[in-house]
Amino acid sequence: MHRKTIVVSLMALFFLASLSAFGAEVKGMITSRTGETLIVKTGEGTTTVVLTDDTTTKDDKGLFGLDKQHMSNVVLIPGLKVDIDGSTDDAGRFLAKTITVDGDDLEEAGMIQAGLHPTAEQVAANVQALEAHSGQLEAHKVQLAAQKENIEANQQNIGANKQQIEQNIKNIEENTQRFTALSEYDVKGKQP
Repeated sequence: MHRKTIVVSLMALFFLASLSAFGAEVKGMITSRTGETLIVKTGEGTTTVVLTDDTTTKDDKGLFGLDKQHMSNVVLIPGLKVDIDGSTDDAGRFLAKTITVDGDDLEEAGMIQAGLHPTAEQVAANVQALEAHSGQLEAHKVQLAAQKENIEANQQNIGANKQQIEQNIKNIEENTQRFTALSEYDVKGKQP
């Protein structure tokens, strides 16, 4: 009995070791692609998948998937459901060996991408317009700062002019009082 347990344990250990030797699998949907790097959303979260020169992409066709159609890695676009076999590297990235896609999913992802293309172009145009407006806003800020300095200088000039006006009014009042005093004089000793 003890011997039977050891044999079963060794077989289970061998089975687990053989699974890890063959690599791992990632199933999910591509959410983004940058060059040879894919971000795949799985049920557990997101996984970074790296395409290598040895990566093959295929579509299993036929009744039991026996007819295999090999494809270029160019078909790996966001929105496509994939089943990826490969292994994990030291950096925690998943190195793809074989990527299996479904032709129907590929067609749907292509249609989605075709529909998103005009939207992406509009977004790019909007970003450029926002950048241009941002530059204009910066120019307007500089102009506003210059106008603010001009306003402050004008306010100082108005204050100085106001003081000058008050001084002029005071001088006019003094001169008016002197002329008024001059007109109120008595002539004495005048001979007719």
